[in-house]
Amino acid sequence: MNDTALNDTGSLRAEVLALLLEPLGVDATGGSAPLQRLAKGVEAVAQACGCPGQPPSGTTLPWISDAVAACAEEQELVRLATAQGRTLTPSEARALRELMRLEGLRSHLQALEGVTTEALRADLAAVALAERTLPGVLEQCRRADQGWPEEIWRSIFEIDIDRAVTDLSRRRRSRQASGARELVLKHSVSTARDLRNQDLVTRLEKVQDFIAASESYEAVLSVQPEWWRWLGPDVPFKFRADRRDALVWAIGARDTGVVSEGTLEMLADGRARAVIEHGLSTALVSPTASLEAPATSSAARLATGLLAVASQTDIDKLRALESWYTENVESFDRVAAAMDARRTEPGLGEALKSLVGELALPPGAVDVSRSAYRNVQSILRAKVEAGLQRTSYSPYAIESEDLVRSISRIGSLERELHDAVRTVPAVGGRLLVAIAGRTKSGKTTLRKALMGDADRTGIGRGAHRTTRKTSAFDVGSVTYLDTPGVAAKDDDFDAQHARDACDGADAVIWNYADTLRDEDSAELQRLLLSGKPLLAVVNVKGLVNTPVRLELFADHPNREFKSAPEHAVRIEQVARAVGVAPPIILAVHSGAAHEALSTEDRELGDKALRASRLPELERSLQQLLAERAIPLRAVRLAENVRGPLAAIHDRLTVELPRIDLALGELERSAPSERAALLEAFQTAGRNTRDRLEAERHRAKERLPGVVRELGGADHAQRWSDFVTGLELEALVSGIESELDQETRKRGKVLRARAHGPESQDDEQLEVRPRPNAKPGSVSTAAAKGAATALMGSVAAKGIPKKLAPPPVVVADYVLTPLAGAAKAVSGEVDRLRRARDEWTGEITAAAEARLDELFDGREAQVARVVDDTTAQINAQFEAQSADIGRTRERFEQLRRLRSAVRSALDAIDLVLVRRLLALAGGDPATVRSARRTPGVELRVWTDASSVADVRACLQERIVDVLTERIEICSDSMSGDGDGTAHD
Repeated sequence: MNDTALNDTGSLRAEVLALLLEPLGVDATGGSAPLQRLAKGVEAVAQACGCPGQPPSGTTLPWISDAVAACAEEQELVRLATAQGRTLTPSEARALRELMRLEGLRSHLQALEGVTTEALRADLAAVALAERTLPGVLEQCRRADQGWPEEIWRSIFEIDIDRAVTDLSRRRRSRQASGARELVLKHSVSTARDLRNQDLVTRLEKVQDFIAASESYEAVLSVQPEWWRWLGPDVPFKFRADRRDALVWAIGARDTGVVSEGTLEMLADGRARAVIEHGLSTALVSPTASLEAPATSSAARLATGLLAVASQTDIDKLRALESWYTENVESFDRVAAAMDARRTEPGLGEALKSLVGELALPPGAVDVSRSAYRNVQSILRAKVEAGLQRTSYSPYAIESEDLVRSISRIGSLERELHDAVRTVPAVGGRLLVAIAGRTKSGKTTLRKALMGDADRTGIGRGAHRTTRKTSAFDVGSVTYLDTPGVAAKDDDFDAQHARDACDGADAVIWNYADTLRDEDSAELQRLLLSGKPLLAVVNVKGLVNTPVRLELFADHPNREFKSAPEHAVRIEQVARAVGVAPPIILAVHSGAAHEALSTEDRELGDKALRASRLPELERSLQQLLAERAIPLRAVRLAENVRGPLAAIHDRLTVELPRIDLALGELERSAPSERAALLEAFQTAGRNTRDRLEAERHRAKERLPGVVRELGGADHAQRWSDFVTGLELEALVSGIESELDQETRKRGKVLRARAHGPESQDDEQLEVRPRPNAKPGSVSTAAAKGAATALMGSVAAKGIPKKLAPPPVVVADYVLTPLAGAAKAVSGEVDRLRRARDEWTGEITAAAEARLDELFDGREAQVARVVDDTTAQINAQFEAQSADIGRTRERFEQLRRLRSAVRSALDAIDLVLVRRLLALAGGDPATVRSARRTPGVELRVWTDASSVADVRACLQERIVDVLTERIEICSDSMSGDGDGTAHD
């Protein structure tokens, strides 16, 4: 590493070095130079130990380059947003950059215009339902709209569509078909009167589609949240499919973990979308700058850590950092290889640990918290990524409201868990000390004195107020923030800048001058109540602007400090008024310390500097930083890491029992529901078959009367009317409706109907002409036969007609032939009667056989309907059972991960307690475990012999570092050997 880098004190270079050396527990507070020396020492040790697998030069460079490019993108996005009138925070800029990496963003961005945040947070199950249902529904709507005259569907809802389609579908004209035709045409226009029955059927089927689609669409809208109206048609039947696709794309990106859930909420912000569109259209943001998965743990630390510390750094400094790293990349690769190999090489690990002691930081010991927290989170992240995998469900899963709710809850918890294990926040870098106080209290003078800057520029004179915004300057490993004065007369903007600086600082120097008025007293109280490490400086402002006055002060400093005790009492009163311990109070003449820098008499300058008490202030500040600021930084880092994990742990604690109960109820209820539904199907089938048998019996009873009407010219119409009047189709459709109702009552849907053979109700019954057996016809035939026989007999006797004998004689002649004629008539009657009986029996048998065929066909159709419906329901229950099983597996994974989160929280608390105990002078090894518990915020377990020492260190020396109450317990009190409380 070159000599130029050794003299660099920039925080970015120090951070990169600290990130690389983080496994050793170092931090960046010592500055770049000592960290650079440590890195060179690590390189030497690695070479001496023969560290294997030294990577080729440039292995870690891509991660630095990508991080620099990403930071540059974020800064460009901030600039674009400012031009659009929107202020972006660093996290929001990072979110926008994530969005701009998404494939498909450009095509979907315009479609998402007007999207609401609620839509992006919507349940994925609802999206799946709409994705499966709406396109087909709306396609039917479009077909109906295009295929039917506009006038007819104004009143078409008044028609019984199902019955009309059935009647119009008959093969030839019948009373039912004719009636249906007249009913449909009554609702149509005159132009439709020439349509044939089959044309009407086709049109009416489209209307049927239209009605079904309309009802389905309204049903979807009625059961979904209000935001589904946003997906609806802008005009009738013109659905915005691009909006649905865009929303599904956005939620899919969230659920696959490509971006965090909060990132997608940026799409609901119109100004943020404007920034994205501007960036995409002008190509101001590079489309290729995206961070790939780091190849090694060292590269991962560099890629994630640099993004956190460099997001607000000037782009020129970022490029300078990249150039510096490129020049030294060979050495960095050697150090990175050593960091990655230290755990597998015991000798190397021990040798590297010895180097850490050489890194002496003025504020205190090396802070190992960040590396420990990052290790905890890395382990947890690996478990989460290995445990959470996407699961596919059957189409039936979405029909169970309880199952959908459980799946939705699990998905939400999984997303929150992913978000909770993101990169550890950076709380490294230089210690920040804010200098605050009343306007004209001498803050800038104190800052220049601490810096050793003799320049008087910026130091106010009289009532002139010079500092209007916060500025930063470095002294050693500390960055001081020179803040505007509070209690300005014209506005409160300066005070707000000062408050913001103090809230972000590790410690505060409160500059007190002359008096403590109500306005600045309130600010002092706010700082005291915040628990921020505070050093109160009573700034003596006696004139020392000439050598004579400076020498007079140096010889007799007590004259200037005689009023300081009174001011100290006032500060103590303010502290007691809010119930906190008074801060450290020092009297300092910052003006004299500053004048000592510019005096030509160096002996006088040294004497005046000592008399100003500035060295005492510096020593007190270093002690304050070592004892309280660094512990507070450890607390803050612990809370920043712990907060998201604790939040998801609390959510899991509340939600998992509820999900368990819901899944348990589904698992218990599904078999009984299945059995009850199948029993209902069997009952419905038996009832329908009984009704068919009863109708068969009644039909056969009516059959003799029907047969008597057959055999004529219109016998086909009579038979068709008889069969139609049986209403067999109504019985079949009735069971279909009954089965459908039974399934809907239990939250199921029959996706396909069981269909029997095509209806044969109007098929002709084979009937030969009926014999003419009416009484008149029989007598006529008999009379004709007798007359013919008589005339034949007379002619046979040879008696002329005009010479006919008297009646007595004729009777004798006729008697014998008449007897023959009577026999002929009787024979004819018997023959006709036999023919009629034979025809009646034949037709009756044929009609009964035809009826049996019809009823047997309907019974078979009913059986098929029941069997097909049963098979469908069995398949649905099998699929639902598998869906419940998959959901149970995801639930168990979450339950296991909850234990992992609990372990991570305990590990974080243990690191924090051991860190604080070490800073308080105790032995960290004596603490076995730690845990936050309800009521007692932080409980610490140690062995019985160390309880008193740990309690003295944590509760008596640095108890004000933590806002929690600390309870010290011995291992014997915990109920188990290691002092770890169980979930």
